[in-house]
This record gives sequence, C-alpha cells and structure tokens, in this order.
Amino acid sequence: MQIAIDLAKSAWGKTHNNPMVGSLIVHQGAIISKGFHEKSGSHHAEINALKAFNETPDDTTLLYITLEPCSTTGRTGACTEAIIRSGIQKVVIGALDPNPNHAGRGISLLEEEGISVTFGVLEEQCRDLNLIFNHWIVHKKTFSALKVAMTLDGSLAASNGQSKWITSEEARSDVMTWRRLFPAILVTQKTIDQDNPRLTSRSSEAVFCPRRFVLNRSLKSLDQYMKYSVFSDEYKHKTTVVYGELASEEAVQKLKALEIDAWRIKESDHGIDMNDFFNRCAEENLCGIFIEAGAQFGTHLLEKKLVDYLYVYQAPKLLLDSDARALGTCRKTSHIDESLQMEGVIHKTFKEDHLVRGFIKKESL
Repeated sequence: MQIAIDLAKSAWGKTHNNPMVGSLIVHQGAIISKGFHEKSGSHHAEINALKAFNETPDDTTLLYITLEPCSTTGRTGACTEAIIRSGIQKVVIGALDPNPNHAGRGISLLEEEGISVTFGVLEEQCRDLNLIFNHWIVHKKTFSALKVAMTLDGSLAASNGQSKWITSEEARSDVMTWRRLFPAILVTQKTIDQDNPRLTSRSSEAVFCPRRFVLNRSLKSLDQYMKYSVFSDEYKHKTTVVYGELASEEAVQKLKALEIDAWRIKESDHGIDMNDFFNRCAEENLCGIFIEAGAQFGTHLLEKKLVDYLYVYQAPKLLLDSDARALGTCRKTSHIDESLQMEGVIHKTFKEDHLVRGFIKKESL
C-alpha cells in the first residue's frame, strides 16, 4: 500500500478537482502492474493498473488501491464494474470514499460479487493524500490552509518586519511542495511590499505557478505594482487582486488601467469578508487555497475560524524581541481553555527545523 501511495503522488497537484489515487496488482507475490490517476478526466488508477495486467487472475492475485473504487459511471465509467469484469477476487483498499453518499458502496458491490475486500490499510496516510479533495467533495467549499514560519519563542518576524530566513532551506523546500499541491495561493499586499515574492513552486526543475491572489483592501501601492514580480512576470495572467467594496472609484479605475485581474469582495468590520472570498473561490471551482500570512492577518484567520488547516514551521531560534511580530496580535486570553486546538496532527523534521500540521478544531476558541 505504501508503494501505491507513492505512486499516487506522481500526480501531486495535477488531479484537481479529483483525488490522487495509486493502484497496483500483485500476482503470485510479485508486483506486475501499476497505475495512478494522472489528471482530472483521465482513466482512474485501478483502470490503468488493469490495462497493464496481462496475467490470468488466480487466488494469489491482489489488487491494491489507495481509495475505494468508484461505483458511479461519471466521465470514465465505474471502476467497480471493471474490477468485477477482470476476474480478480481479492482487493485491498486504503481509505473509504469520503463522499458520504458513496462511502462503502464500492466495497458492497465488490463483496456482492464474491470478491474478498480488505480495507483500512494505511488508512490515515491514504486519507492524508487527499486533504483538499476530501474537504471539497464533502463540503463543496474551498479548503483553506494557513502556513506560518516562526522561531522557538513564537516570532514570525523581527519588530521591523524582517523575516528572511527563519527556517532552513530544507523546510522552505517543503513549502514549495505544498505550493505545488494547492491550486491557489493568497498573500496580503503587505507581503508583496516587504518581500516581492514570486509565489511559485520551485520544487522541481519545472516551475509551477498556482493561481495567485493578493489581498489589497483599499488598493494601496498601485503605483508600485509593475515592479513586483506577481504583476510583471511570465505568470502575471494568473495573478488576481482582491479588494474591498469600499475602495475608492479612483483607485478601482487605476487598477483597471493596469489590466490586472481583480475581484471586488464584500467588507466586514475586520476588513475583507473572507467568507465571501472563499465562496467566490468555490464558484470559480478552486478547491483549495494555501495562505501565507503575517502575524496580524494570520491571527485574524485563526481567531475567526476562517481556515481549515494549519502548517507551522518552527526553527530552533530565539529572537527574544519584545516587539517581534507573533500570532496573537490584538488578542487577549485569560484561560488556557481558550487555546485553539489542532487535530489529526502530523509531525515532520527537516534537519533542525520542525513542521506541525493538522486540522483546526472548529469548536475550539
């Protein structure tokens, strides 16, 4: 199953709004056929594995799949029907279909045909493979994930805003991997002004550019826009400015003159109405967005429970700056029970740096 998971990752970030799935066939104890879901609309993983299978199934033949096979026709036909026709009598499944309307149905159909089914093998790893898809298919909402990098004493930047670099090159390379997974990325205008980032993924020889969103409520810094990479590089057509409905007409017209794609979003007492923004993302079929935020915006997103998932990269450094920028800006607590909780937590180490990631427990805070 681990080999099937690794196989599924061959399509990392390429299958939206479908899941990544890996499959392989073991015959007489040896792997003789492999397949994975390459992109949305293409053959599913088990179909690709079956197409490459040239043996006659017997009692030693097993089909491994990271995700329960689909039981509805869709664009590519029901995989359960193909498995039944293949003659394979043993199927091993990692995770159930996350769609509550379909979960378990594929297994039932196989078992009704006398096929032996084992499921739940490396289930957590198989579910983790499709964080974005699982949320999208269940809630029909954009999966929002916040990424922060901090020192051991919780600082995201020095008091003057300088933050390059808190974490190591290895940890920053992992961030590039996640940027490659998500179809969209969001930063604030403050980040653009301070860092002039490209917001691309450079985890391989080929550069990948997700849909790039810049949050600029009142359309500040427009005179500087052409010097920023996201508005002038070869991927500038993938950059969208998000501004508030109260922005001045003069600023809006100046933005239009720059011929930059823009979304006008409702405003709330706290600035841009992020729920309205996420709804617009869902309407645009963007199933996931990776948010790289500073202390103030990150605190707002967490306090208002506006993000679903959190990535915290921490370096073994102590800034010891009383005015350093840290999460919790403008928020006061009086009891430890007011803490935000994470669940489904996963840890990973990059030399000396450490990543903690997991779901935000929405009933916390």
